[in-house]
Order: sequence, then C-alpha cells, then structure tokens
Amino acid sequence: MIQIAMCIDDDPIVLMLNDLILKEQSFCGILIKYDRAESALEYFDEQSKLPKEEQELPSLIFLDINMPVMDGWEFLEVFSERFMMFHDIIRVIILSSSVNPADLEMAANHPLVIGFMPKPLGEAELALLKSNPTLQHYFA
Repeated sequence: MIQIAMCIDDDPIVLMLNDLILKEQSFCGILIKYDRAESALEYFDEQSKLPKEEQELPSLIFLDINMPVMDGWEFLEVFSERFMMFHDIIRVIILSSSVNPADLEMAANHPLVIGFMPKPLGEAELALLKSNPTLQHYFA
C-alpha cells in the first residue's frame, strides 16, 4: 500500500469518489486532497521547509489537467522547476476526461508522469496501477 497519495482536482465529487475507492481498495493509507493546483504547490512549499525526516510527501499524485486558474500542465511545469528535490520520490498519474491526443502525448513525454487514466478511478484502473513497474513494490 502507498502510505501517502495526493489528488488534485477541482471537482469535489471526484475528490470524494477517489478518496472512497483508494481507501476501499487499500491503495493508500492517507489521501491528501486539493481542489486547486495552487494549494498543492503551497503544500510542497511548506514541506520543502521541513527537515527531510519530518516531510510528509505523497509517493503518487493523481492530477486533473482541466482546472481553472492553474491547469494540471501548469502545475507540472512549476512543480518540475521548483521542487526538483522531490523528483526521486513523487510520480504523477494524469486523471482526466480529456481525449485530446496532445494531452496523451504530453503525459507520455513528461518524466514524472507514469500514466494517463480516465476519470473516474475504478477497480480496474487501480489494478493496473498496482502492477505498474514503478509502483508494484508498494503492493508486493
């Protein structure tokens, strides 16, 4: 089981459903939820100021790409530049209803992104993630 995961999505229903399915499927112990990408960046700002042993970092971020003010791609750009010290710890799954081929290509080419999944998360998607080579050691 992943100890800490994060979900960034502007839809409160999606946040609630993801919380339910992730806990029900024993995918993660703690889910940190943000409805704005800016708030998630503030969280990482705060964590970066703490001693390493006190940091509470997610191993995985479920990230929506279509959000107001700052979208998921903008979040990834800022996160990639500002929080390089976390790159060896944190991976990203894009969760989106987008069918735009450009989004799929951007996800495939981003070094922190390990997958692109449709909303909503379900048992089948989580089973795929549990067998993902980057994550499977959490579920062995």
